[in-house]
Amino acid sequence: MRHLIIILIAFPLFTFAQSFDSSRLVDSIISEIDPKGPGVAIGIVQENKLSFSVAKGMANLDYNLPISNSTNFRLSSSSKQFTAACIILLAEQKRLKLEDELSKFFPEFSENIGNVTVRQLLNHTSGIRDYMSLLMLKGSRQMDFFNSFIGEDRDIMDVVSNQKGLSFDSGVEHSYSNTNYWILGEIVEKITGKSLGDYAKANIFMPLKMTNTSYVEKTGQLVPNRAAGYVSECLDCPREEYRFQPATVGDGGVVSSIDDLVLWENEFHNQNLFSKKFWSMMLTNGMLENGKEISYASGLIKGEQNGQKMISHSGQNPGFSSDLIRFPDHNLSIIILANQNWYDIRLYAMQIANSFFPPKDKPKKSAENQKLKPIKLTSVALDKFVGDYRFIETNEHRTIKRNQNQLFYVRNNGPTSKLVPLGENKLTFEDRPNVILTFDFKNIQKKNIVWNDGPITLHAESYTKTLLDVSELNLFSQKYRNDELDLEFRLKMEDNQLVFPIFNQKLPLEAVKKDEFNAMGMFTLRFERSKTGKIIGFNLDAPRAANIAFTKIE
Repeated sequence: MRHLIIILIAFPLFTFAQSFDSSRLVDSIISEIDPKGPGVAIGIVQENKLSFSVAKGMANLDYNLPISNSTNFRLSSSSKQFTAACIILLAEQKRLKLEDELSKFFPEFSENIGNVTVRQLLNHTSGIRDYMSLLMLKGSRQMDFFNSFIGEDRDIMDVVSNQKGLSFDSGVEHSYSNTNYWILGEIVEKITGKSLGDYAKANIFMPLKMTNTSYVEKTGQLVPNRAAGYVSECLDCPREEYRFQPATVGDGGVVSSIDDLVLWENEFHNQNLFSKKFWSMMLTNGMLENGKEISYASGLIKGEQNGQKMISHSGQNPGFSSDLIRFPDHNLSIIILANQNWYDIRLYAMQIANSFFPPKDKPKKSAENQKLKPIKLTSVALDKFVGDYRFIETNEHRTIKRNQNQLFYVRNNGPTSKLVPLGENKLTFEDRPNVILTFDFKNIQKKNIVWNDGPITLHAESYTKTLLDVSELNLFSQKYRNDELDLEFRLKMEDNQLVFPIFNQKLPLEAVKKDEFNAMGMFTLRFERSKTGKIIGFNLDAPRAANIAFTKIE
């Protein structure tokens, strides 16, 4: 995938701003975006004004409508900061407490979910499984889900209400789940008697004069200047218009524009409308039960970029991407909105940020020298990186392979990427140089990775695959059921391979270790046995939804 190289125009008012020719900035953006295809809108906010903006591409391909600063994009998960703001306002008004348990609002929830607190929803420490993964398991692929599978909030409520277990005990871990913010939206409605959209309009959008910003809550809701979102299998593949799903409100339902988001950024930096207490609550880091602080606050992620404090949140749904980034010590915000997923807008945002705050240990680079130069390693040194890895936070499995002098990052459910060595224990992606992979080779049999992508840190560990013969695999070929999802799976042997039927496909199961299998790099099945050694079921881990118990029924 091609990437934009964005160079920021200089603003003399700021000593930290780098000086660049404006024509180079415009040329670098325009040359990389098809003017007749979906595109992006970019805004830089400095000292309470939109200091720079550019828009390129089409908001609607059918009507040949170009993107502008007033074009409304779906913010996807960047919407979470507005849902969090509604909750914090209600807490400030003493209409709820952040330590309130969900059973206060939803007596129909199971005991495990009912004991979760509002604060744990805000910080993603609840352990509640992501409804998107649960619906996916029930038979809805993501695209089907966003287009037609769910029509109303009650469909999501049914899935959540039927859950008895959690991915982990509340407060013990941090795991991003869209269900948390969907529930927060429902809480706003329970307390106020208004929809989340109406409450946000009256208490946030209208007071800030964000007149074109709203939550989309109904099918057919009129959204002026709305961009159509487009999905495709690749950047140059045929595009299909994405149909907005109004059921996903609290976790990703806001539409807004560059012009309106400038007003939100100004409020963040100046705190003219909302109190200092409000913003302090919004920016308070989540805390685990063991006292460990996490980077996720309330709809916002706190981190650093090149030694500068950075507060951000990104979002992505089929057809839309967004990234809202702030540097609070410099009254600087970067806003990027897109109506196609193939643009790596976090990379664009980091390139813009780096033009303001270059890495301290590296000289400032020109546009022509932005790409990292690989260092040469011997085949022995390269082989240290090779292996199979499992990401602890997401349960995704990835493989690093070597072909001659080139390392590759292999996704079972996605594209393969070239890796660039930065040192004896560091790699980056050729197409995502903002991501740094740091390896720990102290135990070559159990290698560890720390993945750094701005404020996002993930951890992975290596494992050695287990080889089982046909007779051993046959023991797992059974029928299994989960009552919470009203879902059954029959694992079968086909061509001497154990397969997992999902997405109308038969995914091969790969033995990771004793009684543990992985499918497609996304699903882990951990089997349980009776005292006599017979298989009695398995626990399924899917992305953002873990410990889903299936019992053998034959």
